[in-house]
Amino acid sequence: MPWTLCKKEDVTAIHPINESELQDFWSETVEGLIRQHKGTPNLGVPTAITGEVHNGGGSNILVVRQPPIVSVESLLVNDASYSASDYIVKDLLIQLISQKFPEGTANVAVSYTSGSTANVDAVVRFCAATMIVAIINYRGRAGADGSIKFAQADVRMGKRTPNVNTGLIAHLTGIMEQLLRRDKVRIG
Repeated sequence: MPWTLCKKEDVTAIHPINESELQDFWSETVEGLIRQHKGTPNLGVPTAITGEVHNGGGSNILVVRQPPIVSVESLLVNDASYSASDYIVKDLLIQLISQKFPEGTANVAVSYTSGSTANVDAVVRFCAATMIVAIINYRGRAGADGSIKFAQADVRMGKRTPNVNTGLIAHLTGIMEQLLRRDKVRIG
């Protein structure tokens, strides 16, 4: 479903182009890249996740498999139901307030809604629009910059070569790396 992470108006606000020239394929591709980069497969697309089973690990944190969480419909631990006042919901996780998930195999089941269009961050919208503008610019140059390489003055440890590839994929990846933070959870 195109145009869920940004709107055509977002693109035209940063680049002079007629909305009718914007292709749905560009939006679908950019949105797929962003979801993959952030590890949020349902970002911008409301999806009901029913009965996702987890192992209790003795922690008060449960990291869901398909973030971001919009709402939790049910949380069962050892077949006992927990109410909304027993936990806090964050984008990636559910945190019990005064208890811990008991250790066990497949003893925690959660049903939740993931990925609402209402919770798309402004930075994600800007990133998607910027990536679409990069595609428009690339298309305007007919891909001529795909083989251009520039040398960096300072080569850092771990880099394969002092040359920088300026092709479309490298440009789109660079935009995501500069604008989007990957959410991380540290339990300990």
